[in-house]
Amino acid sequence: MQEIELILVAAGLIVSAAYIVAQSRSRGTTDHVAVRLLLGLIPAVVAVSIVLINRFDMVPDDLEQNLWLLSIVVVSGLLILGTGYRLARR
Repeated sequence: MQEIELILVAAGLIVSAAYIVAQSRSRGTTDHVAVRLLLGLIPAVVAVSIVLINRFDMVPDDLEQNLWLLSIVVVSGLLILGTGYRLARR
């Protein structure tokens, strides 16, 4: 399970770094403090939650697989909605 934790934390860092690089190269950036704060806090909260839940075994084993599947579906859906929203605004 530790491999999955490390992969998720690394993926969060890579996505955050890619977003920051894309924003810095964009001509019309809007630099809001709230956006920068969320870019730091959201990956940190997700990473800490993943590590603590697995370390302290807070989720019963019979629910764990379903929760992983549900979380993947929810995150994927949010990413698709966000992408669609950004594309519709352009």
